Amino acid sequence: MRSRNTDNLLCRFVTDGSGNKIGESVAIDKDVLIIKMGKEFIGVPLKHVEDLGDYLKVRGLLSIDKAREMGKRWEGKYAKRKR
Repeated sequence: MRSRNTDNLLCRFVTDGSGNKIGESVAIDKDVLIIKMGKEFIGVPLKHVEDLGDYLKVRGLLSIDKAREMGKRWEGKYAKRKR
C-alpha cells in the first residue's frame, strides 16, 4: 500500500543526483517509479525519489542494470503492445 500520495509523481521530468535529466515518470508499480528513458523504461524504488517541485530527483547510487530489469518487468506486464 502506498504511504504517500503518489499520483502527483506522474508525468514529471526526472533527474539524476547531478541534475541531469534522465527521463519522465510514467507509472507507479507498487513501490517503484517507472521512468521512460529514451525508448526504454527503468524502475526506481520510491524511497530513492525526491520531489523537488518542478521535477523529481533520484537520490543515492542507482544500479542502471537493476533499474532496467525493473523497467522491463513492468513493460512486460503493462505497456501497450505494438501491432
